[in-house]
Amino acid sequence: MSDDLRAPPAALDLLDRPPGPAGPVPEPSVPAHGLGRDGSLARDIGGHQAVLAIADPMTVRLTFIGAEGRALPTVPGALRGAFAAQVKETKALARQVRATLAAERARVEALMAAERTWPYGQWCRDYRDHPVTGRVAHGLIWEFEEPDVHWHAATPGEDVLVTVDGRALPVPPRGARVRLWHPARAFPGAVRAWRNFVTGNQMAQSFRQAFRETYRPGPSGAGDLRRGRFDGEARRVLAEGAWRVGCHGGRARVTFERRVASRWREEPPRAVPQPVFSEGMREADLFLRLAAAEEEDPFGALSATAEIRADVLRRVLPGTRIADRCSVDGRFLVVRGGLRTYRVHLGSGGVLMEPGDDRLLVEPSRRTGQKGLFLPFEDEELARVLGTASLLAADHRITDEAVLRQIKKGA
Repeated sequence: MSDDLRAPPAALDLLDRPPGPAGPVPEPSVPAHGLGRDGSLARDIGGHQAVLAIADPMTVRLTFIGAEGRALPTVPGALRGAFAAQVKETKALARQVRATLAAERARVEALMAAERTWPYGQWCRDYRDHPVTGRVAHGLIWEFEEPDVHWHAATPGEDVLVTVDGRALPVPPRGARVRLWHPARAFPGAVRAWRNFVTGNQMAQSFRQAFRETYRPGPSGAGDLRRGRFDGEARRVLAEGAWRVGCHGGRARVTFERRVASRWREEPPRAVPQPVFSEGMREADLFLRLAAAEEEDPFGALSATAEIRADVLRRVLPGTRIADRCSVDGRFLVVRGGLRTYRVHLGSGGVLMEPGDDRLLVEPSRRTGQKGLFLPFEDEELARVLGTASLLAADHRITDEAVLRQIKKGA
């Protein structure tokens, strides 16, 4: 990788690493931090109760409850003297839990590219029932192998496995295999059904799973992402060290290599397992998109990620206060304000105004405009698009003179 082309760790840590030792990767020992199976603990401190809880796969909360049973907005004054050390220790524990939860989200997401399976009994112990990892696992879709060697998808509920149609999956034998569900392995109808399930049940996923971008080999093979040119080369090892994806300069050719003993051997796209191919292409696509970000048309064709964003919006918009003023139209979220109609690009967040397609320069809002609005996964750009839409839907309330001048100029 050239020195002037660097992708953030969340996109592609494309380092050409030497092949590691062969063999399965051992399951890590994840600290429980003293939490119960539900991801919480309570401590009595000076007549108050400190409750530490993993509220969802993204959130850890520390709450102090007074003697009357009400939650307090801050640390009670009575605990800031003689009990300050205990309060400090509890806050430090909360930071440790947050760090472990973030690490588990990243670790489990990396398994989307791995052909990893677990015996059902082990999966229950290390994933479903673990105080920290369990908060990640309960927001995900898993597949369970039946005696007929068919896989059935379900998500962990309250001591039950729930299928996409709301039925309870029979409890598998302890030795039955379990694996992460990947949309690249599923039929399109099943993917749509799980997306409906996730949004309909407000199931917060710790990373994009049901709404994950997927890629399959095409007639031209693995090499055409149509992202233009870039200089240099980049590689990343994935699938627990079994595969390596590479991006090569020029026309941005993408290759896949399998580790055989201590060497890497290039494989044709159709020889790559579906999840490995999809995850490798997904990361390569993101890397190339970031590399070409300055050259891209802010109102041009949507990336695979932005197309997913459009799908999410069609599902969540009906539950918003601006539903009657917004619609998804191709690359844009169309917002009908009182002064003008706006088109917010789903990729860049840029805004065009009708009539005339005048560009509106407005500071994108990071707020969705509706407290408690459900989004199935964390997506800062989606939140910004919704925040901008909320602002423009009520454009008659805008007080920023610079923004108003732009709006009224061509109205």
